[in-house]
Amino acid sequence: MTESINLNNTIYLVSLFLFYWMLVNLASQNYKTSSDLSETKKQQLALRDAESTPLARSALNVLHDFDPEFTAEDFLSYAANTYEIVTKAFVAGDLQTLRPLLDATVLVTFEQEIESRQSRREFSEFILISDPSPTILGVAVEPERVHVTVLFSPEVVHFTRSSENTIIDGDPKKVVQVHHTWTFSRQLSNPDQPWQVLSTA
Repeated sequence: MTESINLNNTIYLVSLFLFYWMLVNLASQNYKTSSDLSETKKQQLALRDAESTPLARSALNVLHDFDPEFTAEDFLSYAANTYEIVTKAFVAGDLQTLRPLLDATVLVTFEQEIESRQSRREFSEFILISDPSPTILGVAVEPERVHVTVLFSPEVVHFTRSSENTIIDGDPKKVVQVHHTWTFSRQLSNPDQPWQVLSTA
């Protein structure tokens, strides 16, 4: 009888040990340290450049020719950050923030749209719900400048209110995915010059 009890106790203890061992292993697989997450983020940004395609490899070679320090990771981080800053500044009507980031032609268009919206006393909201997910689509080189076209595909909440606080466009309760194609440009002779937004669509 005693042997039976001891055997049951042993089986119970072994089972308990195995259970906790499985929990520890599962936790180590599902949870990453902050450094791991940071590295994963870097890898995702690099992958978004689609370096496996001939077009992307060719584009990166062109960029490296005029700026040896160029990296897809840094550019995509800059593009995502610029997208967030520009969209927020446009909604807020903040021309001071927009001026150094936009090409003169794009700036004029933004100024006109902001003035038109303000004259109608309308208020827009553009809330980013997810990362802009930038992807390089292509590179074009001119005699004096280089242009990089980027696709952004974030999830957003976008709506416009009238002066009477009525929703006249969009839905403040609906998350939608948008696709915007922007072209960034800078001088070939000056790699230190900040990229500017040359066009938006």
